[in-house]
Amino acid sequence: MGLTSLLGIPIDCSGRLVGVERMPATLRAAGLAARLGLPDGGDLPVSLTDPHRDPVTGIIAFEQVCAVSEVIRQAVASLLTAGERPLLMGGCCTLLIGVAAALDDDVSLVFVDGHLDFYDGRSSPTGETADMELAILTGLGPAGLVDLGGPPPLLEPARITVLGFRDEAQAAADGAPDPRRLAPAMRLLDVAALRQQGLAASGAAVANRLAQSRFWLHLDLDVLDPSALPAVDYLQPGGLSWAELTALVTPLAQSPALSGADVTIYNPTLDLTGRYAHQIVDWLGHLFAD
Repeated sequence: MGLTSLLGIPIDCSGRLVGVERMPATLRAAGLAARLGLPDGGDLPVSLTDPHRDPVTGIIAFEQVCAVSEVIRQAVASLLTAGERPLLMGGCCTLLIGVAAALDDDVSLVFVDGHLDFYDGRSSPTGETADMELAILTGLGPAGLVDLGGPPPLLEPARITVLGFRDEAQAAADGAPDPRRLAPAMRLLDVAALRQQGLAASGAAVANRLAQSRFWLHLDLDVLDPSALPAVDYLQPGGLSWAELTALVTPLAQSPALSGADVTIYNPTLDLTGRYAHQIVDWLGHLFAD
């Protein structure tokens, strides 16, 4: 059984509405629902519009992030309870906080991302929750987020597999917390490790390990190299090609154990011709529908 519905989460955690919040509408206009053959539930009524960094938590739009995350939690929980397997169109990775809070205790997370996203409010260069959502999921962060679904953590680190990051050295230089020390049960495979093991083999190994359980798939498109997708906000070299990403995630996207997925961090304002919107739609179609 494949995905069953679409839902847009039009948020930008910079609080300045600089583009990623337009991702759901742009993918919709490029034909994503028809390409996947899925009903479109529209967008959640959420937005992050406060560009100020909270002096206590260090997080931009902190109160709005808490409120938006609760709306996302309720919506995703309702979909999952109804037996849906949704695809969420971001927006930014902040949406994952509400998603994680909605997941049952036996659901794992496969986190495919070009960044570790394990900063905290002090070390984050930006104050954006998309710098730190993985840390928040594992219990590192302020009340109001780490306890959104009950006592922290939102997800036990042993239930999280992180694939494709390439900013570990930069995060350490910035003073970010070390996930290898603070969450040693979390499985971490950076882009170099994936290439050493083979992209298809790495994806298949994760899918096989989770085949008897359930998991959520997070796809941050900045896992791609800028030469493959330049329409993202924070470019960094050394990412995956489209072919490599396809090899990695196809076994996961096609797994019967998939509970749902999200795709984030495409900025339509950096894609004036719409070329990459259509490429993303076609790629998602091949990944989930073909």
